[in-house]
Amino acid sequence: MLHFFIYKKAKVILRGVPRILYGHRIKFGNLIRLNDNVFIHAVNGVEIGDNTTLSYGVVLLTESYDISSKNKYLLREHKGAPIKIGKNVWICANSTILPGVSIADNIIVGAGSVVTKDLDRANSLYAGNPARFIKELDF
Repeated sequence: MLHFFIYKKAKVILRGVPRILYGHRIKFGNLIRLNDNVFIHAVNGVEIGDNTTLSYGVVLLTESYDISSKNKYLLREHKGAPIKIGKNVWICANSTILPGVSIADNIIVGAGSVVTKDLDRANSLYAGNPARFIKELDF
């Protein structure tokens, strides 16, 4: 069973079966599309703006291991931060968004990208590992 918070009378379209952990910490805007095999780990919170699409295999992680931790064995410490995705964003297939990332409005994230830092240039295409600015888009 999926539990998440939807603003007002928002519409979330499920195209397949997403896997969502800590769904009560997700805030969906209106007209959100979640395609098959999307994985959202929202322990530290996720906010997704209106008219946003998460394509097949997209992963949103709000927590990961702290590799700088002095404890290098089994009980590694976790570190995390919320993810915020703006309006009119399309995150293409098999992309990964890491903890603490904010994505501005009107952005396309190319397939297979790994987003490690904020994408703050609206109306743009980002792609790669790590994701980097490719070009401005004319919307």
